[in-house]
Amino acid sequence: MIPKLPFINGGEENIPPGPRGLDAARFVISTTRDFLGPVTRMCAEYGPVASTYSRGRTLVVVAEHEMARQVLVTNQDNYEKGMEYELLRIVLGNGLLTSEGELWRRQRTLVQPMFAKRHLGDFTGYMTRATSDALEEGPLSGLGEGDVVDVNRAMMELTLDVVGRALFGADLSGDTARKVGPAMNSVLTLGVKMARRLPTFILANLPGMDLRKSFGLNPENVGFRRAVGALDEVIDEVLAERESRDEKGDDLVGLMLSVTDPETGEGMSRSQVAAELMTFMLAGHETTSNALSWTFRWLSLNPDARDRMFAEIDEVIGDRTPGMEDADRLPWTRAVIEESMRLTPPVFMVGRKAREDDEIGGYRIPAGSSVMVLIRMIQKDPRVWDNPEGFAPERFLPENRAGRPTQAYMPFGAGRRICVGSTFAMIEAVLLMAMISRRYRFDLIPGVPIEEDASVTLRPKNGLPMVAIPRPTG
Repeated sequence: MIPKLPFINGGEENIPPGPRGLDAARFVISTTRDFLGPVTRMCAEYGPVASTYSRGRTLVVVAEHEMARQVLVTNQDNYEKGMEYELLRIVLGNGLLTSEGELWRRQRTLVQPMFAKRHLGDFTGYMTRATSDALEEGPLSGLGEGDVVDVNRAMMELTLDVVGRALFGADLSGDTARKVGPAMNSVLTLGVKMARRLPTFILANLPGMDLRKSFGLNPENVGFRRAVGALDEVIDEVLAERESRDEKGDDLVGLMLSVTDPETGEGMSRSQVAAELMTFMLAGHETTSNALSWTFRWLSLNPDARDRMFAEIDEVIGDRTPGMEDADRLPWTRAVIEESMRLTPPVFMVGRKAREDDEIGGYRIPAGSSVMVLIRMIQKDPRVWDNPEGFAPERFLPENRAGRPTQAYMPFGAGRRICVGSTFAMIEAVLLMAMISRRYRFDLIPGVPIEEDASVTLRPKNGLPMVAIPRPTG
């Protein structure tokens, strides 16, 4: 069924305030260029729960931690993945990030043990070896004083290599990384443009519609399909290599190829395995690389915090290769990363769709509404955070954590669908930051603006060029 056209259902009673009529039309037009800015301004003007009519449905934006808790935790059964995940489903298939219901529960049960603490020690070895290689012969090697490096691109290559080694048992560095990086960028930038257009949303509602084959032949759509094909090719190569082995291995790929349903005895289909691997290739490196990139930016803007981090790393790590236990021995380094994720969270909002009517903040949320939990605005709520726009890592030191509402800080989401790899990601971020910062200091280039690109994740638009300053060793 084709959804109702926008703005004709404005008689709803007791729904949250927000733009209506021509103001709603202007809102929709503005979101084709930038989604985060308009929804943030809408909540700033109308309150922590606001609504409008966008792309044929009621759009509700939630920007307060207790309201977010209702959507993501206490009444999460009423909120399924929203239309916004159609874009990701085009690329990822029905993987852990996009699937629902029994399929999601089965896949989560399968994948979650891979991230148990007993496996993390092995994972850290892959993390540190990948970082050493990046520093010795990869994107961070041989940097002299004053050399300019795109830190975001370097972090993308490094974290992709970590995912390849730790989860796929495959080499995703070098030429593969240089192929995946541009393809991923095209998928995110071109795909978001298409998904924000009303015709795409209408097509996505049609039964049996395959959006991979349904976009038109204009250059943007052709580029999008080509990028998706490049990512599919990488996953196919990983699977083909693994399927040729007698032993499938005990990493994520091997587990998925070997597992069988205890009731039916059937294994996962190849397409399902591919969907899960695509999910981890995207989610497993895109968010961590952006978290690290933004952290290097914040450290350049806050040299005192950076000097304190350097001192901690030098004292705790010195010249040796860190292990998993060191992630807990670097509280300031971890706090720096967490504060960066508070101010510039890679996952800046979470989308849901209301199954049935609900009430949030005294307002009715109609069934079928798109509900956006605005994580970034929640994490800057002045009612929770002192100096909310300021960079203050001490907020996240162990002695200062008590008493903060749980959903006031949720860079990995919340509820049963919280990121399955959150512990993996934090250990990775701390150890990579420690090893890189032992070798280099990165400074922003004066006069070069760094813009935000809020697409699927919050990433630096046009990269993050920074000046490398080697640090003394020994």
